[in-house]
Amino acid sequence: MSDPDREYVDIGHDHAIQFASWSPDRTLNPQYADIPDIPRVCVMVKHNRPDGTPCIGSAAHLDLPGVREIFGERAVWQVVSMEPLHLEPSLLCMSCGDHGFIRGGLWMSA
Repeated sequence: MSDPDREYVDIGHDHAIQFASWSPDRTLNPQYADIPDIPRVCVMVKHNRPDGTPCIGSAAHLDLPGVREIFGERAVWQVVSMEPLHLEPSLLCMSCGDHGFIRGGLWMSA
């Protein structure tokens, strides 16, 4: 899902993002034969916990064509704009509680 060759992009305030794609092997997953690959299905947010250790506990599935078909009832974030990235609503890290918005391609703490 994530692309190890794709680097994280700094969005300010010690936060960085990386997009994940969706491109299954359709010979092993024929149920997805009619759903095209999605180059940006989700965005992962890398940040630091309050103690300074790295955390990647928040990810937002994007409300784009095909995402609901693949991921069902999972929460999705509205893409107000892709460039610069603006998502609604806020993102909450389920690992450390970091909370904020991505607006205008920048992190804004909540």
